[in-house]
Amino acid sequence: MAKQIVHKNYIVVYFIVFILIWGIREVQITPYLNLLDPFSTAVVSAVIKILIWIIPVILLVKKVEKSEPFSYLGLRYNFKKGLKWAGWISLVLVTYFILLNLVVLKNDIDFNIGFNEWLNTILLVGITEEIVFRGFLLRKLMESFRFWKANTITSLLFVSIHFPIWFYKGLFEFPHVLSSIVTVFILGIIFGYIYNKTNSLWSVIIIHSLYNLLVSLFY
Repeated sequence: MAKQIVHKNYIVVYFIVFILIWGIREVQITPYLNLLDPFSTAVVSAVIKILIWIIPVILLVKKVEKSEPFSYLGLRYNFKKGLKWAGWISLVLVTYFILLNLVVLKNDIDFNIGFNEWLNTILLVGITEEIVFRGFLLRKLMESFRFWKANTITSLLFVSIHFPIWFYKGLFEFPHVLSSIVTVFILGIIFGYIYNKTNSLWSVIIIHSLYNLLVSLFY
């Protein structure tokens, strides 16, 4: 019985350790990474994120869940269904950003996106963050809670992982940070809903990366 409880609740320990390590990376290591040349900064940052975000999840799925990681995380099946959802949601996102920024706010599009931003903010973020939050955490929480409760908890945890970088960049100031918290929380809810409907992590990986691309282009 005790082993079953430990097996069930190890996710709590995992996330505490995970957020502590990632917080140290964001606040303490980022200044040193910025001393490197842009290419080295991008590559080293990518390697560190893969080591902290993806490798532990793969090991936990294999050793604790006794499952094949690609299947467990939703990366192996329902690719066509996930791609279909990603296509429709992407169309909505692109239309929204164009109408809001070009028509309503009259903002310009900034195509000056560096290699580091392409690699770590656009391409890698969708993969790493969705593997941890939707593929792993949401799935584990759904073993104990109904979907909407599990999705709400996951979305709150998704918000919390942004705190260190907001703090480092001086963006963690009330009341301005409230809009960021609400935005990230709503995105987490939407990503979780899409993942649950498609049972494919690729759907939210694509949508997440596209969202970050649009933010980089317009803001």
